[in-house]
Amino acid sequence: MKKYYNYVLTLAVLAMSAFTFTACKSGNGPSQNPADAFPKKHDTALLLVTFGSTYDVPQQTFEKQKEFFQKQFPNTDLYLSYTSRIIINRMQAQGKEFIPPAMWMQSFLGKNYKNVYVQSFHVIPGEEYTLLRDAYVKKEYNVKLVDDRKGRNDAVLGHPLLYSYKDIQKVAKILVDDHKEHIQKGEAVAFMGHGNPEENYEYANRKYRGLEQEMQKYAKETYGHGYVYVATVDYPAMLFDYLASELEAVEDKVANKTVHLQPLMTIVGDHANNDMAGEYEKGEADEDQSWKWQLEKMGWKVKTHMKGLGDYEAINAIYLDHLKEAISNGHKE
Repeated sequence: MKKYYNYVLTLAVLAMSAFTFTACKSGNGPSQNPADAFPKKHDTALLLVTFGSTYDVPQQTFEKQKEFFQKQFPNTDLYLSYTSRIIINRMQAQGKEFIPPAMWMQSFLGKNYKNVYVQSFHVIPGEEYTLLRDAYVKKEYNVKLVDDRKGRNDAVLGHPLLYSYKDIQKVAKILVDDHKEHIQKGEAVAFMGHGNPEENYEYANRKYRGLEQEMQKYAKETYGHGYVYVATVDYPAMLFDYLASELEAVEDKVANKTVHLQPLMTIVGDHANNDMAGEYEKGEADEDQSWKWQLEKMGWKVKTHMKGLGDYEAINAIYLDHLKEAISNGHKE
């Protein structure tokens, strides 16, 4: 919604100078890396990285994900960080310190960890994942190890959720099975993804199309109906207009003209609460209202499901498999 993004832009501009995250200062001396305050307890560091959110509910999801990975990697120093500069700047503007990936990688280097594992919690290999791979893992850690290894290994990075066709098949099954009751009734289900607006990430955006096709195929074969759709807030080819046209084509076939909406994002954050399930906002144009409101205006009965991908243990297991594969194969990013 325009009002929100204007607000975020303002915060980003105001807080940009705070991106260095100066948590520790000694008199008038130089700023220190706040990540250095966390003591090294093991030979391996594990950094989980997601887009980020300032909402309270997502923090609960992140904590569960951290617990899930800590059980799998008990002898590691485990931390969480965000790639979204806007989110981090918002937190800084609110007086909340948050350590970005670059500073974690710099701190890991200084602490001489033998192993550094990084797992992306991004959904597609788009802009945020590319930032994590190239600007943080490569630039801040692996490049600097070339002439100064001293028994340390390159950092390994686990792929995002929808990376391979096998990943898409797994996620399609998980999400369709979770909505089997609705699909069996002949009702529609639609997921809101994020997507990237830039043409450079068309490869990543196509993962949404592949997931939609796989969900429709599996739903029809398994439960008798394939009214399952994916649309995004940023990928031009699959915006709300795409979803509206797809639903319009089957509105006479969908039972009770009912559609279930759920975020196709790691957490239930701003997009889910406002862009997907938000109530009418006075002063906003119809096309800027939430998906729920617009669909109801079209005559649909809308039921929202506030559940993020990170709330599925089976989804987290896919992330885990990606990290284990990266460690096993020595994937250097």
